[in-house]
Amino acid sequence: MERDKHTLVAHIAVLHHTSALLVKYGLGHDGQQGWFLPNDELRHLEHPEQAARRILREHVGIDEATLKTVEIESFVGNNETWHLIFDYLAFPPTMNISKGPIISEAKWFEIEKLPSTEDFAHHGWGKTLLLKHAFAKAQPTSAT
Repeated sequence: MERDKHTLVAHIAVLHHTSALLVKYGLGHDGQQGWFLPNDELRHLEHPEQAARRILREHVGIDEATLKTVEIESFVGNNETWHLIFDYLAFPPTMNISKGPIISEAKWFEIEKLPSTEDFAHHGWGKTLLLKHAFAKAQPTSAT
């Protein structure tokens, strides 16, 4: 693996009380099908929190949310690049969303009634992350 090959991603678990927002991307997103947490690669020189806010706005129409960094993951991905994933919790004030152009479906699910692991992209990675952080979540400390 070349040292200069990397992938930087912001990954957001969007929570509203006992519900979580899941999305399905159009064909070709990350080579995967199924449910995802909203996510995207960071743009050149984009701060991870700015990326998370952009993703919320562009992918699901959320302009206002309290964000909390919960984890930073590091691994070599399927494409043989070093992945650095910035995981966030987002707490929007409402459940109002609008699908961006690359979203084929967006839906709120009660956390206790999430789709099966097989229905998630990446062998359920988003579901695992969501459950890990949703059940241990700290309430937002400040509004933005």
